[in-house]
Amino acid sequence: MSKYESLPQFLTSERGSTKRMSFAEIERILGFKLPKSAYKHEAWWSNNATGHSHARAWLEAGWRTEEVDLAGRKVTFQRSASLPPDTVQKRDPWGCMAGTITIMPGVDLTAPTGEIWNADEGRLLNE
Repeated sequence: MSKYESLPQFLTSERGSTKRMSFAEIERILGFKLPKSAYKHEAWWSNNATGHSHARAWLEAGWRTEEVDLAGRKVTFQRSASLPPDTVQKRDPWGCMAGTITIMPGVDLTAPTGEIWNADEGRLLNE
């Protein structure tokens, strides 16, 4: 269970499809202060679930953020009728790297390479 779970629970209890909230209201619901990055970066409020437990919590509950106002310290949550398939991603924080590495056929990643590692030689850096 995410530490942000109380926010989507609150939103789910709302009757309307839109909820404008101050950061202070959100903190009262959560029971703790938002991180400094929530006050400084709109990206913190993005609807990207990969590696972001706060966004994953509201996305999985069927809500999206809109109209982030850092100066006014407010954000709008919009209920989603249906979420696009890419919105709520698997709980793999490195999913963005999927498919970027190719292991050639016949390569055994568990086999020793025959290289001598610095640690084996008692060295800390490339000496």
